[in-house]
Amino acid sequence: MTINCLIVDDELLARRLLTDYVGKMPELNLVGTCASAMEAQGYLQKQRIDLLLLDIQMPDVTGISLLRSLPNKPVTILTTAYAEYALQGYELFVLDYLLKPISFERFFQAASRAVEYIGLLGKKALPRYEEARPPHDVPHDYIFVKSDYKIHKIAHRDMDVIEAYGEYILIYSGGQKIMTLGQMGKLEQMLPKPGFVRVHRSFIVNFSKIDAIQGGTIHVGGREVPLSKGYRDAFMQLVQQSRLS
Repeated sequence: MTINCLIVDDELLARRLLTDYVGKMPELNLVGTCASAMEAQGYLQKQRIDLLLLDIQMPDVTGISLLRSLPNKPVTILTTAYAEYALQGYELFVLDYLLKPISFERFFQAASRAVEYIGLLGKKALPRYEEARPPHDVPHDYIFVKSDYKIHKIAHRDMDVIEAYGEYILIYSGGQKIMTLGQMGKLEQMLPKPGFVRVHRSFIVNFSKIDAIQGGTIHVGGREVPLSKGYRDAFMQLVQQSRLS
């Protein structure tokens, strides 16, 4: 699978660095580089762009304004020197947020995530997940989600990690990945507590499936999940309650 990529940044050195990084990943096909949002619109109107590497602070039209104006938004990774714009990026369902100066390791992590995300999307029309509604409040230990033209029933005990992918949700259940359109907050409300714990803006983990905790990383079902500062205290309190020594 080849992913068409467009770099938009008003800084020449930044464009050159990202061009070098993109060239190191065979899955990415660099369609072009742009020094302004206006120039980028020409590419976006004429060609299929799968992945947009977008700077925020640019003259005349900012990256945020460009993204808001697009009716069909490509998968987007924001690249900027200003951390204060992260919230606006999350509101626009960007996939990742790279803070300059950008290392190749960090770029590779974000780009690999984009490759996986775009591959999962493919040509599917992914409808929203729906909450199971058992009659008379009968206890249930599963959810239903719509994905790939099917309704999947997923038992709570089988879920390892739930990850927000922009406006989609990716559920890791054993060796299976199920992607569906929906809001992380709503799904979090449907899951039992403290069985499922929010550990990051983009991650919920099944507490019983945790293999190890090392610093700011949680190991669950063969995956490494970040533990953010905002969720750390509540999470570690649960750990202490189950800790022998």
